[in-house]
Amino acid sequence: MANLAFSGPKATQKEVIKALMGVLADNWPGAFTVDIFSDGGGAVVRAIVECTDTDAHLDKDFVDKLPPKFMGWRLVILKVPIGHVRVFYKS
Repeated sequence: MANLAFSGPKATQKEVIKALMGVLADNWPGAFTVDIFSDGGGAVVRAIVECTDTDAHLDKDFVDKLPPKFMGWRLVILKVPIGHVRVFYKS
């Protein structure tokens, strides 16, 4: 059963991608991108950020700016090694 916390109205894909790109541009020093992805729970918006250590926790101040429900979408943060955004997540 889907989690009811993520039910309700959603922004369009274009709107949520643009807004999340703005938040990341203001708060993430490295490379990043945003996409719409589907997992076992349905469609999610992903913030894909490059990190030197993908096992390390992200800074709390940064994570606090990315709520689990962003503009009606379930938000997932994907940490990838340096160089992956350019190679694997080209727009």
